[in-house]
Amino acid sequence: MKKFLNLIREPILLFFILGIVLFVLYLLATDYFDRRNRQIVISQGQIELLVETFAKTWNRSPTESELNAQVENFIKDEIFFKEAVAMGLDKTDPAIKRRLRQLMELMMDDMATVYPSEDQLKKYLSENPDKFREDPAISFRHIYFSTDNREEATEILTKLKTMLPVDESKFGSLSLIPDQFSGESFWEIERLFGRSFTQKIFNLESGVWHGPIESAYGYHLVFVSEITKDYIPELSEIWDEVEREWALERKMEIKEQQYQKIKEKYTVRIEENE
Repeated sequence: MKKFLNLIREPILLFFILGIVLFVLYLLATDYFDRRNRQIVISQGQIELLVETFAKTWNRSPTESELNAQVENFIKDEIFFKEAVAMGLDKTDPAIKRRLRQLMELMMDDMATVYPSEDQLKKYLSENPDKFREDPAISFRHIYFSTDNREEATEILTKLKTMLPVDESKFGSLSLIPDQFSGESFWEIERLFGRSFTQKIFNLESGVWHGPIESAYGYHLVFVSEITKDYIPELSEIWDEVEREWALERKMEIKEQQYQKIKEKYTVRIEENE
């Protein structure tokens, strides 16, 4: 008995026994979780969800055979998912990683949903005016002359300024570009006529004929009826737009904060080429 007590007091023997116990516990736990992982339980709630999904797709309830097929497809999804995880595909396949990232970001989107107050929107609008600035616009009509008719354009301009009658139908026109524009933006006129022409007419005095002004097509006599300078609308006019931009920016900030908190749990090491 005394030899036995002395024997069990030996550290090596105690470590050996402890190792055996831990190994047995590991085998039991592995077997338990493996058997549990191989169980596929289909609840009544899941069946109701399958029925509801089928009804939304086909506008009718599934027949018994169709429901059985839905259940069997659900079982197949579960089996293949568990087998893929067991094979480690969720850790190695880039497509799966991207999909899981998307799911995480969708969850973070829901968590980051925020609703602004009026004061917050006013502050955001005042701090980001260029995001909501309305482009300048112009209303005008023009008479077109080809590149070799500049002198004629000058003569007609003189008649227009002295209120002499002018038959505008006798002059040329651009087939794809109208003779009159109403409330067009700077960028649209620039797209049609070029920047130089657009910059010039947006600085013209309204109510008077001007020209000849050169464009990519030739020369134009221009009569501006109205010019609207760029401006920042009142919050009440663009509430939805400001709220959308504010919420998007705030959500991105919250998601980045959440990501940084998660990242703190990990140690990142970038291996260098030897």
